[in-house]
Amino acid sequence: MSTVLLDITQALEARVLEVLGPQLGPGNLAFANVDFTPVAGTAWARVDHLPARTGPGSAGVDAFTRRPGVLQVSLFFPLGAGAAPALAAAQAVCDGFKRGTTLARGDTTVRVQSVSVAPGFRDEPWWAVPVSVWWLVHSID
Repeated sequence: MSTVLLDITQALEARVLEVLGPQLGPGNLAFANVDFTPVAGTAWARVDHLPARTGPGSAGVDAFTRRPGVLQVSLFFPLGAGAAPALAAAQAVCDGFKRGTTLARGDTTVRVQSVSVAPGFRDEPWWAVPVSVWWLVHSID
């Protein structure tokens, strides 16, 4: 039985913990389907997986499957603290997920294609900065 979907999630989340754990604290990272309540005045991040449409990566019955997706890391900092803390965390995500980075878990290798930071915005009572990590997996299933 293939574990590619679980492997992708675990590889990406492990890297998020490595990158943002030291900056925000592992208890301030919100992952899918895990209870989390942000603490007022404390920076935190929400991590969402956005898998895209899979398709054949080549011709033939034994072709690999092309699995693209986006890891969306939304950074939340208290309003009024300026942009620098949020941008420092965004830079840490960019550095940890540089284009060409490979993350392995089980038989699966996740390859980072690009990472980009969107403009920050008010999301009361937070200043939010979205960071998108575009990734790709080729799997045999």
